Amino acid sequence: MPWGNPGEHHDFEPQRHDDGCIEVIGFTMTSLAALQVGGHGERLCQCRQVVLTTSKAIPMQVDGEPCKLAASCIHISLRNQANMVQKTKRRNSMPLLNE
Repeated sequence: MPWGNPGEHHDFEPQRHDDGCIEVIGFTMTSLAALQVGGHGERLCQCRQVVLTTSKAIPMQVDGEPCKLAASCIHISLRNQANMVQKTKRRNSMPLLNE
């Protein structure tokens, strides 16, 4: 989980998909590699909007394609939230004999 375990940091609220907050996480090259085996980044903040300002070109991906982003200001905020429908789970994990 990139945000880490809920009990590790008492300065932050547990992450939720419906609270309207954005969790901002920082990664070093080491912590990014550790993410593949269960590691996590450094929690920076929880907010409703954030502005990221870069002073030089940085590598990034768009739709999985690598590219470089020129020095810029990136404004991130929540826009819309879609409701999802989920099939209810059966109470028994064992199949019934009559099925």
